[in-house]
Amino acid sequence: MLTPGEVLDGRYEILELLARGGMGAVYRARRVVLGDEVAVKMLSTPDDASLRERFLRESRAAAQLRHPHIVGVLDYDVDAAGRPFLVMEYLNGPSLLQRLAVDRVLPHEEVVDIAAPLCSALQLAHDAGVVHRDLKPANVVSHEYMPGRYVHKVVDFGLVNVREIAGALKLTLDRQFLGTVHYASPEQLRGEEVDARADIYSFCAMLYELLTGRPPFSHDDPFVIITHHLTREPQPLRDFVPGVPAGLEAVILQGLAKDRAKRPGSMEVLARALRESSSPGSTVAGGAAPRPAPTGPPSIRGYELGAPLSKGRLGSQIYLGTHQALGTSVAIRVLRREDVADWDAARERFIREARAMQVNHPNVMHVRDFGEEPDYVYVVTDLVLGDSLAQRLEKDGPLAWPVLQSFVHQLVDGVAALHRRGAFICGITPLTTRLTIEDGEERLLVSSGGVSQVQDLLDTVSVGALRGTELRESELPFVAPEVLMGEPLSIAGDLFTIGALAYTMATGSPPFVEPSLPQLLGAMLRERPEPLATVRADVPEAFATAIMKTLSPVPAERPADARALGLMLP
Repeated sequence: MLTPGEVLDGRYEILELLARGGMGAVYRARRVVLGDEVAVKMLSTPDDASLRERFLRESRAAAQLRHPHIVGVLDYDVDAAGRPFLVMEYLNGPSLLQRLAVDRVLPHEEVVDIAAPLCSALQLAHDAGVVHRDLKPANVVSHEYMPGRYVHKVVDFGLVNVREIAGALKLTLDRQFLGTVHYASPEQLRGEEVDARADIYSFCAMLYELLTGRPPFSHDDPFVIITHHLTREPQPLRDFVPGVPAGLEAVILQGLAKDRAKRPGSMEVLARALRESSSPGSTVAGGAAPRPAPTGPPSIRGYELGAPLSKGRLGSQIYLGTHQALGTSVAIRVLRREDVADWDAARERFIREARAMQVNHPNVMHVRDFGEEPDYVYVVTDLVLGDSLAQRLEKDGPLAWPVLQSFVHQLVDGVAALHRRGAFICGITPLTTRLTIEDGEERLLVSSGGVSQVQDLLDTVSVGALRGTELRESELPFVAPEVLMGEPLSIAGDLFTIGALAYTMATGSPPFVEPSLPQLLGAMLRERPEPLATVRADVPEAFATAIMKTLSPVPAERPADARALGLMLP
C-alpha cells in the first residue's frame, strides 16, 4: 500500500487512494516536476511473475490506444522496491457506476450520446487486436474539462482477465469480481477464448443497466447470475422503463445474444444501430419478420393426412397419415413456421433430430421419410399408438421392478445404438419416450436425438420453462448440468439423461425438481437426489448404485459409456 505524501520513484507524490481491485490499487498522484495530477495503478502482488508479465503486456497494449474516449497511458515503470506501476491521465469526474448510484437511470438520449463515441473508441481497440474484457459502468469514467462539460473515457483495458472467473462456477467466486460477473459474456464465463463480440455483450449489459437501473441479471448469489448469463434471456427493458424506444431495446437485446454470431458484427455496427434505433417507433434492421398468417393443414407429397393425433416437440403437430402407394398407416409430425418464435433454430433442430433417428434398432423410433417446404418441415415415422412414458407414469405411478429393469435396459441399448451413429439423446423426456406392445411384450422407443448443443434447447424451449412455470414439464430437468452451462454434448451427458429417466421411472418424479432454472442447475451441481435404494427397497443395490452414478455432477464419475452402464445393471 502507498500512503499519502509518499513519493513514488522520486516522481509521483501520492495524494489519495482512489480504488482497490483484484490486481492492485489506484491512487491520485501529482507529478513532482510538472505539477499536474495523474492516476497511478500499483500491482498488488509484485512477487507473482506471471502477473507482472501480464501487467506489463497489457499496459503496453493500452499505451498503444490513442483515442479521445480512452484513458491515456503516460508511463510504466518498476520502483526501487520492485513494484510495477502504471501511470495514466487522471479523470476528475464520476464513473457511470457513480452516476447510477445518484440518478438510478439515465435518459435514453443521454445513454446513446455517451455510448456512440465509446463504441468508436472500442472499435479502435478491436482493430488493434485489443479486447477490453471487463466493460462495466465502473470502467467508464468522466472528465470535466470545463464547467458542465464532460467527456467519458474507457479505463482498465484488459487489466482483469475474465478467463480467471471461470472458476466462479465452483461457487468460490471472489466478491471483488462480483461487478464483472454482472456484465461478463457467456463465452467468458465458460473460460473460452474471447474476441470483440465479448466486449459487445458486456457493453450492451452496461447500457441495459444505464437505461433500467439494473443489470440484465441480478441476484445475491454470483452463481445464479452466471447461470442466467448462460441459460436465460434478459427481461425486456420496457418492462422496467416503458419509455425506452422499441428499436433501442431490440439493439441492446441483440447485443446480449447468447450466441456471439447473432450479436452486432462490430462496435461500429452497434454504434450505427444505436443511433438509428433510439427514436420511438423505430425498428431494427435485420430484425424478425412478422409471422405469416396461419394456413390450413399442410400437403405432404405421397401421403394423405388424417386427423391430428397429438402435439409434438417444438410446437409441432402429429397427424395420422397414410402412405398413398402402400396403404400403410404412419405418423407425420409437422412443424410450421407460424407456430414457432424462432423458425431458424426450431427448423435446424427438427431436421437434425430426424436425420439422427435413422437408426435400425428396436428401441429407436424409425424415421421413414422427412422433407421441407417453404413454410414447414415434416418427418414420417412408424405409427405408435401406445402411451408415452409420461402417460404411463401418470396412470400407474412408479414402475414395478420387472418393468423398470426391462425399460432401462432397452433405453440403454437404444442410446448405445444412437451413440454409434454419433447422435445424442439430450432433450428427451418421459413425454417424448414412447411405449408400444410387440408380440405381447412392452417395448420402449427413444423418439428424439440429434440435439448438438445446449443452445438448440434454449432456442426452442418455451418461455414458461425458462421462467419456471413449465419447468417440470420441459426437457431441462433431464439435461446434464455441464450441458446447461454450455459444455458440448457428450456420452457422459447422455448418461445423466438416462439416469434421470430411470430415476423418474423408479420414483415417479425427476431426480431434481426446482421452481426455476438457476435453482435446478444449482441443485444438480451441489446436491444429490435421495438415494434410489432408499426410495425403492425392492430395487437391487447394484441397479440403484449404477443409476446414482449417472447422476453425479462430475462427468468423469459417471460410467464410461452406455455399454459400461449396461454391464453394471442387473
